[in-house]
Amino acid sequence: MFMKREDIEKEIEECIKKAKNFSNQGEVASYIPELKNVDENGFALSIVTTSGDIYNFGEKEKIFSVQSISKIFTLIMALKDNTTDEVFSKVGTEPTRYEFNSLIPIDQRAANPFINAGAMTTTSMIYGKSEEEKFNRVMELIKQMSDDGTFTFMENIYKSEISTTDRNRAIAYYLKSKNIFAQNADEVLDLYVRICSIGTNVESLAKLGALLANEGFDIHSSNLIIPQNIVQMTIAQMASCGMYEKSGEYLMKVGIPSKSGVGGAILGVVPNKCGICVYSPKLDKSGNSVVGKNLLKILSADLGLNIFL
Repeated sequence: MFMKREDIEKEIEECIKKAKNFSNQGEVASYIPELKNVDENGFALSIVTTSGDIYNFGEKEKIFSVQSISKIFTLIMALKDNTTDEVFSKVGTEPTRYEFNSLIPIDQRAANPFINAGAMTTTSMIYGKSEEEKFNRVMELIKQMSDDGTFTFMENIYKSEISTTDRNRAIAYYLKSKNIFAQNADEVLDLYVRICSIGTNVESLAKLGALLANEGFDIHSSNLIIPQNIVQMTIAQMASCGMYEKSGEYLMKVGIPSKSGVGGAILGVVPNKCGICVYSPKLDKSGNSVVGKNLLKILSADLGLNIFL
């Protein structure tokens, strides 16, 4: 991005126009009742560079639940609280062709940290004497990573999700039966759902992405917030597993390590360049934002953000 700011903004606006041609496709998530109530035409984009420049478009203040983007947080917390070998002895690192809430890719352990079973596993590895302490530690971490306090607990989302989460409950009990964790399965599930129910806006998530793009260093103070080896592992998992069972196709077409959530957001990390967050709640059959994934593809091509080029 070595252009004048106004030229960059015009370029991004043109990318947004192209991506909105896909806005008639997809549907909002319905298996969590509260998510059906969102404005299906909502849209926001934020790009935060490692040098601190911020580009916002659309409903930049709109608060949405992070849902599966939270799997980034739980992976980082697990890696901070445990050794790498301890974490990956309990959860794998490989992509799966099965849906994110499937029991099939578990076997002796979940396939990767970004399917539901994998995220419940990493959630179980967060230290704390109580669920409240563990949740507060996650909130403190993401606020520190983003240097931003715009993260909140969306109780309405939590209540809606926890009351309709029988499939995830089955996964939690299955993991418990496999001795993946020793804690009470309902407590692990509850913490997992609470973390999925964290709410924020696109700019706050893009700031968090910018820190990851900046090798774990705060983009303003240059303080190291997340160890570089944890950043590397996290971005690698985003690249290979972050877009559910479509991760390989997405990486090939877009070339930006990303993590999506059924709340409608996608967080992308372009190493040494920027963090990107787009919000558009209509999803494809895999649970990825239709406008979001197409916008990231267009931005990647038009702004030269593909990590393989």
